[in-house]
Amino acid sequence: MKPFVTGLLKGRIMRWGLLAALLAAGGLSLAWMHPKQYQLGGAFIGSGGAGIWNALQIPLDPAGRTAALRVNSPTYSPQFAGLLAALGATASGSDAVGEMEMIGRDTARYGTVSYGRMEVPGNPLQINSIFVMTGTVKFTGPDTMEVTYTINVYPVNLPVTSPFYGLRPNADVDGDGYPDAGAQPIVIPGVLPVQGVDIAKRVTLR
Repeated sequence: MKPFVTGLLKGRIMRWGLLAALLAAGGLSLAWMHPKQYQLGGAFIGSGGAGIWNALQIPLDPAGRTAALRVNSPTYSPQFAGLLAALGATASGSDAVGEMEMIGRDTARYGTVSYGRMEVPGNPLQINSIFVMTGTVKFTGPDTMEVTYTINVYPVNLPVTSPFYGLRPNADVDGDGYPDAGAQPIVIPGVLPVQGVDIAKRVTLR
């Protein structure tokens, strides 16, 4: 009897061992097929062709699939500063605000609105132009990403010295801060590699 029981136990151990190995292999395969999902949220500093900027992502759902987005640019690249100057903006641009949504494991789409501004007597921060930026962010590593963007520039109050003066009419006649229906933008597409810093990794909060 003892050898028979021992044989059954050995057989069960072998079968369970084989099942465990298959499950483990299957789990590894599933893990390989479904790598970790990137989640939106946190505060970041980025640098690249656009200058230095900081961003705040506020999750709008528990899984971090969607988030409110706010981007501030302490410095501009020569190209972006040149664009603002060509539009006649004499003050710094505003923060960009919008939202993001994950559309894949490592890719999110986004949309933001910001403003070029100019100093006018009696109204030192008047809107000069509206920037509607859309595109995708692909997370390429722990601290790197690639931003594909399209900037739609809508002139609002351009000075006669601007090379864009007269090319487009005022795109915000009703003054609500968003381009009027049917307004035609100046379209600027591009791709931007970004080096990022997760502020939570660099700053110790006590």
